[in-house]
Amino acid sequence: MKIIKDKNGNVINIGDWDSKDGKNPLPEGATEHDADVVKGYDEGLYLADDPKRLGA
Repeated sequence: MKIIKDKNGNVINIGDWDSKDGKNPLPEGATEHDADVVKGYDEGLYLADDPKRLGA
């Protein structure tokens, strides 16, 4: 699944970026990546290797 990381490598979005017809551009330095994403204990989306997905 596509994810967006900020210029420091932090995940800022999971899925496609909603640009809201150009009114919400990607932050400067943000990049798109493909990653394994899973549903966590709380039904939220997490990177597959994120221990928070288990409620840790």
